[in-house]
Amino acid sequence: AIEIPFEEDFLPLLRKIQSSSNEDNDYHLQATDVFLSAFDSTIQNLIRGGKHSKPSLAGSLLLLDHITSNTAIHTPIMSLTKYAKEEYGMIVAVDGAHSLLSLPLEMSNILSDGSDGQEGVDIYLTNCHKWFSSPRGAAALFCSNTTIQDSILRQPAVVSHGVNDGFLSRFLWDGCRDYSAELSLPAITDFWNATAISVVRKDMKQNLKEGIRILIQHWHPGVCSGGGDNADMASIEQNSAEAGLTLVPLQLHAPMMALIRLPDHLSGNADANKSDRKTSSDAKRVQDYFYSCRVEVPVKCVRGVLYCRVSCHVYNTAEDFETLARVALNVP
Repeated sequence: AIEIPFEEDFLPLLRKIQSSSNEDNDYHLQATDVFLSAFDSTIQNLIRGGKHSKPSLAGSLLLLDHITSNTAIHTPIMSLTKYAKEEYGMIVAVDGAHSLLSLPLEMSNILSDGSDGQEGVDIYLTNCHKWFSSPRGAAALFCSNTTIQDSILRQPAVVSHGVNDGFLSRFLWDGCRDYSAELSLPAITDFWNATAISVVRKDMKQNLKEGIRILIQHWHPGVCSGGGDNADMASIEQNSAEAGLTLVPLQLHAPMMALIRLPDHLSGNADANKSDRKTSSDAKRVQDYFYSCRVEVPVKCVRGVLYCRVSCHVYNTAEDFETLARVALNVP
């Protein structure tokens, strides 16, 4: 297994991305260059170190997060997949745990069926209990490449009836599972189809932005305020990462999820001496305090600084963010 040290070596480059036009596409193009540099630098270091040769990497598996769980960054999976296949002949699998519903997934444009010249993803996995809102236990596996279906995906973790009756059948039964979550999927799909998914995504994205504005106004008053008393969304979108308020520019975070730095008395300072650098133990202490106040939000420690990973679904309101803001200011 080879791990790309993205958080340690390349995350600061994402933070520095700026766009004179403030267009999302401009941010994404610059971010793609950073991701490709991180990937290629890691591989080239392995080759120079003698651990691998370029030919030996052909057929190896590259596993990507579509949306990173710890840092809530939207990864440019198609650009990385294209490069990994063309340059190194890799097989690409994508973990899309946070993607179903939150992103407009079109599998016909994402997957490769193994034909010559196809540059798509080979295996895509997602689950249904996050943004799609099913009960826990339902997930989805996509693969159009029959060669991979009958090799890498030939043997499920649990073998039961139908294992030799084709790709779908071999994953259908796996012992004594409770299938309630899977049986709920048609009703949930009907619900989302009846609610205009594009409108739902737009509303959640806009509500997240308003929630972020509320948190920054409470936790970091006077920063990104555009010269006024209140935090200004346009200033936040342009300057939040440079000011250290969000982990990366909002345009590079997931549409409905982002990392916001906690108030100064909690967050720590990665550029200071070791006494002011936070750890995962500090993150757990703060998260446990939130939970004791009936606030459910993950707290992440990234490079010695504490952030809240805030999410916004259809049921979240501005009052939820106001509550989080107040509780954080009272953490002992």
